Amino acid sequence: MDTIVKAKVSLTSFIDFMITPDAQKVRKVREIKNFQYTRGRDYWLSLRECLIDVHSSGDISLLDDLLKNTPKNRYNNYKTAIKGYHKFFKGIKELDWFDPPKGAWSFDNFACSVNPELGLYINGIPHLVKLYFKEDTTSAEIILHKARVSTIGYLMDEALRERCPSGTRMAVLNVKKGQLIIPEVAGQDTWIALKASVRHFMDIWDEV
Repeated sequence: MDTIVKAKVSLTSFIDFMITPDAQKVRKVREIKNFQYTRGRDYWLSLRECLIDVHSSGDISLLDDLLKNTPKNRYNNYKTAIKGYHKFFKGIKELDWFDPPKGAWSFDNFACSVNPELGLYINGIPHLVKLYFKEDTTSAEIILHKARVSTIGYLMDEALRERCPSGTRMAVLNVKKGQLIIPEVAGQDTWIALKASVRHFMDIWDEV
């Protein structure tokens, strides 16, 4: 009999839960469970979609056009992110697009959607890239660090490896810094930590 998925969350939401202090985890799960997605509430949606258009079309000027039409309440964060992306873009000699696969990672009755935004051949090497924006947008966020990147890379690898071009590197782009991070290959400790986090998440999910 197939396992019934009781909770399906985004990769970003699950990572947010993992890094949230224990005293605030109940509130975080309640927030995730009750959240109703709308395009208007998706802070970085316009930039994510623009970056996909940039690489599928090869026209980097689309970023500057986007900034001109960004609402005032998002302008400063978008400006910083676009500046960081220009830094990343200029540091690459050869950049070509492939359609990134999408999927999910599951454990017991929990599923996490894994939808990296970019598939890029960087100097001939395929990279599956998850965009990371949230460094300074909310008080709950912590600066991107190796442990978090390792977890993201692990989930991408587990969910999507079989549908990627041969030799694909899993990567996280810290957009504001223009820094592409290739996580180290995760080991057994990451798997154990993920299982523990899922069980903790589901224990709370069933209570709120």
